[in-house]
Amino acid sequence: MIEAIIALLAGMSSVFLAYYLAALGHAIVEKSGILNLAIDGIFVLSIAVAYAEAVYTNNNILASLLLTAIVAALFGILLAFLVTKFPISHGAAGLSMMFLGYGLASLVGLPARNLQGSIKGLEIGYTIDINNPVWIAVYIIIILIGLGALFFINKTKIGAAIRAAGEDPAAAEALGVNVLMVRLFAGALGFALIGLGGAVFELAYVQVWSEGTGMGHGWLAFAISLSAGRHPLLLILSSSVFAGLVKYMTTIQAMYNIPTDLAKMLPFVAAILAMVIFMATPLRRRLAPPKSLGKIYFREERTV
Repeated sequence: MIEAIIALLAGMSSVFLAYYLAALGHAIVEKSGILNLAIDGIFVLSIAVAYAEAVYTNNNILASLLLTAIVAALFGILLAFLVTKFPISHGAAGLSMMFLGYGLASLVGLPARNLQGSIKGLEIGYTIDINNPVWIAVYIIIILIGLGALFFINKTKIGAAIRAAGEDPAAAEALGVNVLMVRLFAGALGFALIGLGGAVFELAYVQVWSEGTGMGHGWLAFAISLSAGRHPLLLILSSSVFAGLVKYMTTIQAMYNIPTDLAKMLPFVAAILAMVIFMATPLRRRLAPPKSLGKIYFREERTV
């Protein structure tokens, strides 16, 4: 029994880490008041960037992680700037960036895939499984990141400024908070984490690439974040549930004789159920979203 649990935890550690990083990044972005509908496109783009960098650098994992985080952070800065500096709909800007991410992922990934095909024996990624003790470090790292994020959001000045910008940007501005700069920081940090999540998903879990790889998994990270009330520690629980569903989907299908197409839907059905449960329980009040989430805040209008 214990051996089976250990094997299960080891097997899903990579996708667990990917989901947790992406969901935590999403939570930080939305705590600043930015509605992040770009998450799936940036997640897919991050997968392609990590894959391409690994191919071009002969599987330099650290370079892939760093570049992916930087690229994703730039998109976070852009989104934060657009929805804060101008009276632009958060939804429209986010969805536009999502589709942009899909398109750029193909442009980045296809040349790298062609190059990989021309180089004999070139494989990318880093396998984490029961035979690699790194899986234990993954869980320790996740707990430390969760505790660090909780401290950062609730106990630091920049964390308080992020929460203030999300609750009431006008009042925060009146109290001396530079809402634009705070959101730029939150966007950069949050999207960098989303990018790292995409990179881990590619390098430690999928390890291959084709057009559309990872599509929909950004939305699972969105659901993970929402169903946990964007709380860094509760994200650990919700991320583990979805990681288990995705990793062991084939096993679940075989056990209950579920048709393949229906089995592929299970994580997304679970995402809907998780969000419904969150909205229908006291968690909705205790872990309420920022009051100004997704609302247009145009500073220039307030100076007229």
